[in-house]
Amino acid sequence: MNVEHFRAFLWLRWRLLINQLRRGGIANVVILALFAVGAVTLAIGAFVAFFLVGVFALRDESPTVILYVWDGLVVAFLFAWCMGLMIELQRSEVLSLDKVLHLPVSLRGAFLINYVSSLFSVPLMVFLPGMLALSLGLAIARGPLLLLVLPLVAAFLLMVTALTYQFQGWLASLMANKRRRRTVIVLVTAAFILLCQLPNLVNLFRPWDHQAANVPPPPTTEKQWEYLADVRVAEQKTQQLKEYIFHLLNLFLPPGWLPLGAEAAAKGDPLPALLGTLGLGSIGAFSLWRAYRTTLRLYTGAFNSGKRAPVVVAAAVAAPTKTGTPSVGLLEWKLPWVSDAASAIALSGFRSLVRAPEVKMLLLTPLILVLVFGSLFFMKTIELLEVVRPLVAFAAMSLILVTMTQLLGNQFGFDRGGFRVFVLSAVPRRDILLGKNLAVAPLALGLSAVLITALQVMFPMRVDHLLAVVPQFVGMYLLFCLVANFLSIFTPMPVRSGTLKPVNPKGMALLVQVVLLFLYPLTLMPMLLPYGVEVALDEFGRIHGVPICLMLCVVECAVIVFVYWLVVAKQGEWLQFRELKILEIVTSKTE
Repeated sequence: MNVEHFRAFLWLRWRLLINQLRRGGIANVVILALFAVGAVTLAIGAFVAFFLVGVFALRDESPTVILYVWDGLVVAFLFAWCMGLMIELQRSEVLSLDKVLHLPVSLRGAFLINYVSSLFSVPLMVFLPGMLALSLGLAIARGPLLLLVLPLVAAFLLMVTALTYQFQGWLASLMANKRRRRTVIVLVTAAFILLCQLPNLVNLFRPWDHQAANVPPPPTTEKQWEYLADVRVAEQKTQQLKEYIFHLLNLFLPPGWLPLGAEAAAKGDPLPALLGTLGLGSIGAFSLWRAYRTTLRLYTGAFNSGKRAPVVVAAAVAAPTKTGTPSVGLLEWKLPWVSDAASAIALSGFRSLVRAPEVKMLLLTPLILVLVFGSLFFMKTIELLEVVRPLVAFAAMSLILVTMTQLLGNQFGFDRGGFRVFVLSAVPRRDILLGKNLAVAPLALGLSAVLITALQVMFPMRVDHLLAVVPQFVGMYLLFCLVANFLSIFTPMPVRSGTLKPVNPKGMALLVQVVLLFLYPLTLMPMLLPYGVEVALDEFGRIHGVPICLMLCVVECAVIVFVYWLVVAKQGEWLQFRELKILEIVTSKTE
């Protein structure tokens, strides 16, 4: 690719960005500008902070401390990078190659532009200035030999970005087969989550604490000096074991070559930094080459050119007639106390949700939180006061609902072209909203049951408080649905199939969703009123042993059900007024 072609592609990319911003409206431009200013301010702040740390805080510290600092910085960057990768697993090309390969340009040039465009991400914009500033600060404070960390940082970033680009291309090749697409997304997401939990698992088991566990109990006063000597020896052994484990992990994991090189340069040895730069650069170059080969095969049809196996049509054999009542499928059920239309929408919506890979990924979040925080409670033997335990259960249920904001707050965005069915049908719009809310209810209820069961095992509540959780969660969920219905009607966003990421979201819609997300906990505060009344009566000695919280929760839940029934009817009118606009939005850029 010559210079003119390169300039033309840069101009094309710039025009695409400008057109995208114009379609988003003035509010979208203002919000993106604010985000850009915030990112630049954060990058400048990180540069200044890490430069001062390198010049002053690490001037007289040991090389091992420098190793720990770089380890923390590398782990934080990899965590932020993996979170960004989780949002969009499959690579999305800035310039679609199948639309430019008919032009007199090389595939390598277009591939290179797409790779360079993928580098513009928030984690890289925030952490790169900090890494460069820390390297410069260390070089000023401890000598010019620390300048070898700068090419080491560049090689490290090349390795991470190249491996990510190769991984995304490999996923794109796997997802060329639509049957494997959903399975691949869920498995890769679960693998990433487990990988991110490895440091936490290591910290839970803490193998370096075994030596400290062997310290004898405090002796008598006559043997005080011997006891103190044993404590010092145990502490020294524990510290040596920690340093050994850290060095071993850094040696066998390529991202750890950057901290090892910085530590060795601080000791005056340039060889590990040079070898680390060579090794990380080689891994990055090889990954880019493999990503290019995968892209070439993907766009030449290598992953779709396999021959299909011949279909063998067997002769129809009369199956014996089964006696008895035929089984009824899920979609043939009839939910009680709701209309046939709401029941059909709820059941079909639930079936669609349990089959969607993006919903499976969403449901992994609270389960991972249970695993992480539950293990922390078991390992740390934390004891909660009995009066606090119902509040922890309330917080757990609130967490479940907050994690579902992305799903329930954009209900029609996941329908995409299927929203035409609701527009063309004669179903009352209230039943559509009711069915949508009922479709997500089993998922929210199931996850909450898992969390409450785990909390009850670790921190048992009174029986009446445990029973009060049921009407309390029903009221919380209905209040959440009212807020979510409002967001779905007035701030819908188109969503690509297989992802949770909106397509070119409007700035005002994002702003409204963020504001309501922060205000949402305030709507749940009335659900804490029954427990507050019980605690107050018990504190002032008026009533003891009476399940006030359970009775008030049942009454409050009945009131909320009545209010929900009235408000959802009004929201149905809003939906009917906005349905054509919603259809225009959710079907744009997705078909």
